[in-house]
Amino acid sequence: MAGITSGVVLLLLAISGFFLNHDNWKFIYTTTVSNHYLPEETIKLGSKLYNSYLIDTEQNNIQLLSGFRGVFRSNDSGKNYRQILDIPSYTLVDFNAVYYLATTEGMYISKDKGLHWESFALKGEVVTALSVDNKGILAVVDKAELVLLQFDGSVLDRSSVKIEKKELIHDISLGRLVRDVHYGRGLFDDGLSLLLNDFSTLWLILLASTGYVLWYLIQRIRKKKQYKKPLSFLLKIHTSSWVLVSVIPLILLALTGILLDHSQFFGKFLHQTTVPHKVLPPIYRTLKEDIWSVDLHDGVYRIGNRYGVYKSDDMKQWHLESKGFAYKMMHDDKRVFVSGMGAANRVYSENRWKTLENTPHMFKSINGEGESRTYFSSSSDMRLAKLKDTTLYTILLSIHDGSFFASWWVFVNDFVSVLLLILLYTGLRLWYKRIRVKFGYR
Repeated sequence: MAGITSGVVLLLLAISGFFLNHDNWKFIYTTTVSNHYLPEETIKLGSKLYNSYLIDTEQNNIQLLSGFRGVFRSNDSGKNYRQILDIPSYTLVDFNAVYYLATTEGMYISKDKGLHWESFALKGEVVTALSVDNKGILAVVDKAELVLLQFDGSVLDRSSVKIEKKELIHDISLGRLVRDVHYGRGLFDDGLSLLLNDFSTLWLILLASTGYVLWYLIQRIRKKKQYKKPLSFLLKIHTSSWVLVSVIPLILLALTGILLDHSQFFGKFLHQTTVPHKVLPPIYRTLKEDIWSVDLHDGVYRIGNRYGVYKSDDMKQWHLESKGFAYKMMHDDKRVFVSGMGAANRVYSENRWKTLENTPHMFKSINGEGESRTYFSSSSDMRLAKLKDTTLYTILLSIHDGSFFASWWVFVNDFVSVLLLILLYTGLRLWYKRIRVKFGYR
């Protein structure tokens, strides 16, 4: 009965989690549903899909929004927007009145204030971050490779980031580890963490689906209906030893999911509890696929990952310069700005780092100078494009966190997560008994 009760919610969590793990798939942003059919809380989540907000320095009435729904342009200070490009994008940079865009299909460029865009470099590759300076263009491909380009789009250098082990000996908070594990980036390198998450969620979908069908067939058999052949086949799938591979990842997903559902309640505990480096999973010993942000400024290269900001003069030797997850980086003539994720925002000025006070958490872009400087984040009150539909990604996100249904739905998620742990335990016991009988042990 526990399986029957939790099956639907587990299916929703597994399916939504699988697609959310692959946020660079274009169709989850181009597939939309009219807002008329959606709850208000889901519609509001759409603002999280914007990654850059740019105000033209010469004509303030021209504004651009870019993000996973593409590029939107306004000629009337944000009152009305028109979609110019439908390719999911990560970062928009204005350099000398030329706009550079990092997208899931390479780099794009606009020389007419965002009115027209054309493919520029790294065609077909997922460019997750970029920075532009007089020295050239520094881009990141799929959070794993650094590419240095000239202004004609030709590649000067391309390499993976290899940080020496001594530069990676750092403890982290339990909260950071919980998030990394749940989002498929907290165990192993080379995409294995995400692969384990995918395998586990797909197997959970299969277990829940076959479980429902088996339950139905058993009910029919009790009524003397003949369904024994398909029942035998489905039982083999449902009790396959392959499920053992997914047990530990599913336990981790359930436990971390419960903690994240109540991050405010557990926040202090998660933040103050330190996990020593020596017990961290293997991925924390390389972080070679963890380049979240990048900056090229005055001939100095910087990358941002979950440990902090690393600096290099040659893209080969990297040294930690500022601790704390560097979510985004950007610069002006004299300063480098860092937006933190679960860490303080900060700025590098006059040869030292200092905290950037009174700025929104995880801001994504900056406009203006001095007192008139504005920081754009998902919670900003800046004028955004008013869209009549919502993406499949946003809907899946609101289903996964429960806001699609009600504010109290997180407790339903908690309930089925606990039931999943119970089902995994009882399933393992049944499997163990079956193996003992098969090999003649009693």
